[in-house]
Amino acid sequence: MGGSASGHRNGADNDSQIGIGICDGQNYVEKVNKVLHPSIMSSPSWPNRTMDTKPFITQYTSDESNRMQLRVNNGIRSNKYLPVDYDKLKLMAAEKKFSAQKSLLKVKKIEQMSKQSKENLLLKQHKLIWQKEFMRLNNVRKRAQAEVEGHRRQNATEGSGCCRMYEHFDLYEASLDEEFAEFKMNTCDPVWNLREDLQFWIQDNHEGIRMGDPEVVEKHAEIRQTISQVKGQQNSILQQLYNEQKCLEGELSSGFLWEITHGGSETPHIDFAEGIPEEAFDLECSDDELKVTVLQEFIILDEKFRERLHFLEDEHSKILSRGTHGGWSEEDHFCFVVNYDQYPRELNNRRKLIMDRLRRHLPHKSRPELVAHEEWCESNKYFHERKRALVVAWRKGRSELFSKARNTFIEVEIAKELAEVQAEYNRGQKKIRDELYNKVRIWREQKLEAMMLQEKMDARRREEAQEQRRMEAEKEKKRRAHEKEKVQKFSDDRTEKRRKQEERDKERMEELRRLMEEQAVLDKERVNYRKEQLDVKISERKLKEEQKAEDELEKERRLEALREQVRVIAESDPVRMMQDTKAWQAKNNPSEEDEDININKPLFEINTFNSKQITTDPRMRLEAKLREAGLHNSPYARQVMAGVPPPQPPRRDMKSTVFKYD
Repeated sequence: MGGSASGHRNGADNDSQIGIGICDGQNYVEKVNKVLHPSIMSSPSWPNRTMDTKPFITQYTSDESNRMQLRVNNGIRSNKYLPVDYDKLKLMAAEKKFSAQKSLLKVKKIEQMSKQSKENLLLKQHKLIWQKEFMRLNNVRKRAQAEVEGHRRQNATEGSGCCRMYEHFDLYEASLDEEFAEFKMNTCDPVWNLREDLQFWIQDNHEGIRMGDPEVVEKHAEIRQTISQVKGQQNSILQQLYNEQKCLEGELSSGFLWEITHGGSETPHIDFAEGIPEEAFDLECSDDELKVTVLQEFIILDEKFRERLHFLEDEHSKILSRGTHGGWSEEDHFCFVVNYDQYPRELNNRRKLIMDRLRRHLPHKSRPELVAHEEWCESNKYFHERKRALVVAWRKGRSELFSKARNTFIEVEIAKELAEVQAEYNRGQKKIRDELYNKVRIWREQKLEAMMLQEKMDARRREEAQEQRRMEAEKEKKRRAHEKEKVQKFSDDRTEKRRKQEERDKERMEELRRLMEEQAVLDKERVNYRKEQLDVKISERKLKEEQKAEDELEKERRLEALREQVRVIAESDPVRMMQDTKAWQAKNNPSEEDEDININKPLFEINTFNSKQITTDPRMRLEAKLREAGLHNSPYARQVMAGVPPPQPPRRDMKSTVFKYD
């Protein structure tokens, strides 16, 4: 392919009128160039040529035919055609294939990492949802346990009738705990012991298994056979436990236990008798026709609701035909419902999370089956909600109709009694009206007389009040005049006091001014005195500083004289610096003087007490005796030790003053 493409391209460069006679030849050349030289085609320097889609010209003249014939006769020897290097093309193709395979592996790795990250994100979201559900279930469990414990505390007393029953419950619970502990010891503990033994054996024989030791390999095969037998035993035990679980669930699903454990089931049912209730027949009514008409309403109401219920069941007949679990097993349906209800409606990507969770818990179910079962669950839930609302409305309608019938019958009886009482009431009412008329007439006369007396009393009170106000006005006028005189007198006294105070203040001001002038003179004298004293102190300080500077100079001169006395004055001697030291010479060339050295002589001169001098101290001997007697820490020993004098009185400069002021 590469050789033919090169030939076509070279031929097109030499002679534009030579073609292969097909309309898409140029497209073929472009494709080959892209495959063989992708870097050249993608280079910016590659010319943006417009493809000519016109067909090649296939009409030739005789000169062109001769030229073409000449070229065919020349063949490979022609300078217009070059030989094709197929090895190079194969190498290029292999290189491109390798790079493409490498890119494909990289893309697959990226896709795998992307899938893994998505999987981790989904698992994290599932974990959060399950944590919330676990907390809710845990709270429900604790609440139920608290209710059970509260009920047991209330009814487990000695005087209650349930005491014996709860005692049997406790004994049965204790027996169950014992059976569980025994079962665990017989089944789980041997497995864990076997696991620990196997781990220990593998650690010891890991090298032998790897190297293929015959004994170890044979032992390893026996161990694997034993493990297979243990797995079989565990599977049989698990199957037995599963069968017992199914038996218990069957017992709980039958009889009154189902009513106890599933009393709050979501499936609504009619828990009342249809037709006319017996309580309605026992109601008393004097009008028999009215009673029959009212009781017929119960039958009409039941027929109406029964029709609505049949219509609802017919509307959802497809859902009901699939059974209570939608064609699934009870376990799969329970798993679906439990996992579906854990995800709230307002959760983002709720459907995606639900499908992923169900795919993990129900791997044997396909996505269309899960979607179909989800639709069935929603429809079944909607049907049960409508049926429950219908049953509740039915029960409520019967209750309201019964209450209405009872109230109607009571009203009829009351109306009959009222009709009988009304006549007697009218007769008594007329008599009462006559008596009340006489009483009202007498009351009116008494009321008129009382009003006249009240008017006279009010006139007298008004006159007394006017007289009282006049007397109070005169008294207030006198009081105001007296207070005015007091105010005027107080004002005059205050003015006089203010004038006298001003005179005293002026006198005090003159006196203070005179004292301040005298004090100013004294302050000026004191300032001059302080200034003179300050000048004296400054001059004395300058003298002291000069004296101190002279002392420092004198001290420096003395120190310099001392330095001159101890300063090392040595000439430069390189030979002495490079020769051996005396210690080195003494070590390598021992002399006769060194042989007479006493090796028992102490290395350093001792200037302190020796052991003999210390033991001759009476205080040391006394302390040793007291220590042997065990009395060295007693107050008596301290008192005795303080009274013993040393062999020689201590020097005054060795006396301690640490505790002098304690």
